[in-house]
Amino acid sequence: MSKFVSTLLAISLFGLSSQAEDVSEVSASMSELGAVKVIGSSEEELTQPNSAHFFGKEKLEQQQQTDVTRVLKQIPGVYVQEEDGFGLRPNIGLRGTHPHRSRKVVILEDGILIGPAPYSAPAAYYTPFMSKIESLEVFKGVASVPYGPNSIGGAINYITRSLPTQNRAEVEVAGGSFNTQKYRGNLGYVWDRGAIMFEGTHLKTDGFKKLDTGRNTGFDKNDILIKGEYRLPGDRQQSISWKLGYADEASDETYLGLTLDDFANSPFRRYAASENDLMKFEHQQAQVTYKTQMTSTWGLWSTIYRNNFHRDWDRFNNFRDTTIDVNKVLRNPTTGSNQLYYDVITGQADSSSVGAGADIVMANNDRFFYSQGLQLGSFSAHQAGEFMHQVSLGLRLHEDQIRRDHTENIFAMTNGRLVRTADPEKNTNKTQDKTQAVTVTASDEILWNAWKFTAAGRFESLNYESYNGLTGVTTDGSQSVFVPGVGTLYQFNENWSWLAGVNRGMSAVGPGQTQSNKAEESVNYETGVRYSNADREFFAEAIAFRADYKNIKDTCSFSSGCTGNALDQEFDGGKALIQGLEARFAQGFQYKNVYLPVSLNVTVTKAEFASDSQSTNPEWGVGAIHSGDPLPYVPQAQYSLSFGTQYRKYTQEVILSWTGKMYDQTVETDRSEIPAYGVVDWTAKYQYNKQGNFYARVDNIFDNDYLVSLRPFGARPGKARSLLVGIKHTF
Repeated sequence: MSKFVSTLLAISLFGLSSQAEDVSEVSASMSELGAVKVIGSSEEELTQPNSAHFFGKEKLEQQQQTDVTRVLKQIPGVYVQEEDGFGLRPNIGLRGTHPHRSRKVVILEDGILIGPAPYSAPAAYYTPFMSKIESLEVFKGVASVPYGPNSIGGAINYITRSLPTQNRAEVEVAGGSFNTQKYRGNLGYVWDRGAIMFEGTHLKTDGFKKLDTGRNTGFDKNDILIKGEYRLPGDRQQSISWKLGYADEASDETYLGLTLDDFANSPFRRYAASENDLMKFEHQQAQVTYKTQMTSTWGLWSTIYRNNFHRDWDRFNNFRDTTIDVNKVLRNPTTGSNQLYYDVITGQADSSSVGAGADIVMANNDRFFYSQGLQLGSFSAHQAGEFMHQVSLGLRLHEDQIRRDHTENIFAMTNGRLVRTADPEKNTNKTQDKTQAVTVTASDEILWNAWKFTAAGRFESLNYESYNGLTGVTTDGSQSVFVPGVGTLYQFNENWSWLAGVNRGMSAVGPGQTQSNKAEESVNYETGVRYSNADREFFAEAIAFRADYKNIKDTCSFSSGCTGNALDQEFDGGKALIQGLEARFAQGFQYKNVYLPVSLNVTVTKAEFASDSQSTNPEWGVGAIHSGDPLPYVPQAQYSLSFGTQYRKYTQEVILSWTGKMYDQTVETDRSEIPAYGVVDWTAKYQYNKQGNFYARVDNIFDNDYLVSLRPFGARPGKARSLLVGIKHTF
């Protein structure tokens, strides 16, 4: 029986694929099921009953990527809108969902919700540091049913580095372009009843953008991870495991882009008005897991978790005169008075020469988050006549909160630098949103001859409260959500299989909403075929998908152009239709003693509104939406082609990622096209002995200048060509 079959059902409990290593103890003695493992070969992929993809350890080790966006672009059905060029705050969409701040995707780390406040504020300003990540899982369609809350597109699970099986110490040092420096250490200790691991990473760079004032535009990041496990004595297999984590970041990042003319002349320029922009955050996490194998076919586990996240972002916000639209100034910098304000932003003119209305407003968005809960799970397998049932049950009790303390300060542009005025600091937002959620999941995969039938469901009961500290008003509410899904797979022979599935997509109305009173709701379909020939090392897959939205929603964030009362508000968009095709092809060639792996991933998408409406949402555009208008920032096509070489101790890989054209908003008035672009990356590794290797990576090897976004203010570029070389040695 397929190893992946047992995996997918075991992890369908809230995406506990992080428990894959843990649950293997529960199921290792199930002779029919085998040990729980993630997707590991084309033979296993052939029998997946739905759309789930795995990006494994060997691939990540080869590419040595610190930017998750460059990894995710190699997975079909995943859309990534670049922002800062380093993947500090990735914008991820699945199957046509809006990628901004990954709000329509459930982000997990080791199977636990990792977003700062996934229910109360789903915008994901924090993402796990890739340096500690061993592999990635992506779930779409029926496979995403057990994940909540906002899994209308799917779920992504970051799996951290596994515990060691023997005592070890590892050191990694790397450096490269823009004064990039990376230092990582890993220490593991193993004893007869368990293991413990300590890992720490420091990554810094001066940045590839050039501020007019000469300041750096890079970041400093630190990440610490402690994991351990103790196997309890006794006849029954049981253990306690734990994970502690800490991360911080200081990044000189901005939302302020360029005019198109300035972008064409110098795409990596940064205007003087953004010189003080600085994001700082701290993240702490703690998890404790107990697991036990009750019988050879029945396992239980429970996890208690807590995440704290504090972010403080000082950044350019707008002019003192709020009637001046910064985006319009940058779109038409030579029209009328726009020239005056453009000169202030770029530091070519003092704001006093235009008037007090041209002074710069710097926002300080100080936000505090926590996310905590208890997660219980069960996996069992039993025979009933000719049918084999694999059942997963789960319960999660969860609470999260966001507390906003936003202020504004006024700065004058004087001699090309920002100077604080005598204006007092102003409070602009003092709100608190809290959500309590009870989630129950159940799934049953039934195996009968060449058929597999899957039935899964998620029920969530939500209670939320919103408090406005400026008005003293408290509002509360509750909502229940049920998300079912069914799927089937038929394996024609050892090479061919067919799958089909349908599931409901659902996102609840969040706390503190005044613009939206409807849940986001869709019916999602998928069907496809797979072919696998292990002898010839060939795998192919094609899956068609369709999502019929009864009501599509959007949450307006500053990163996409929202300000004032629209900020963090949800908007209803009515009917929408998203449909497309995902395809994967992989072939391995052997020429004498050289192995040549080649893979191609293709995603073609048509994402558009299916009804007429009037939009007040700046992210879609303000004005009339017509049936057939495009959803913003969803590329019409996306390709990834990789070609590798493995020869003795040397491996290398060339990766071409191509992103098709897309649009910055839906409303036709002022709608702009983001042109298609392609980027080629290269990685290489030389294994000088069993303990160590040298590696090198070049991102954007042809130094292509490309536009990734026009939101919220002006044109922003992808990363310039960069080189990183390093050494990794294990003792």
